[in-house]
Amino acid sequence: MSDLVPFTLLSAVTVLDSNLDGWTLLDVPAQAPRIFDFTVAFERSFSVAPLVHVAIAGLDVGNHDAARLKVHALDIHPGGFTIRAETWLNTQVWRVDVSWLAIGSA
Repeated sequence: MSDLVPFTLLSAVTVLDSNLDGWTLLDVPAQAPRIFDFTVAFERSFSVAPLVHVAIAGLDVGNHDAARLKVHALDIHPGGFTIRAETWLNTQVWRVDVSWLAIGSA
């Protein structure tokens, strides 16, 4: 029997783009990877930190170089988590749509 019964599912698509404060994914050239963190607050909290899955749902990058981008979830807690988008070398990212799904105890 699972510890997640009853369980809650929350999901959304979060748009990250160059209009957000601190956006560094356009800055080239750079020796180190460029990182942008965005905090997501759940519409309702879980009883414990949920499992969070993130995926790229849309991407707008410059066409002068390869598209290099990683997204992942960090600092997962009952009330939310952080999406980290990371690029490197000469890739310029204008926008990334990140789909996320959180699964956990109600």
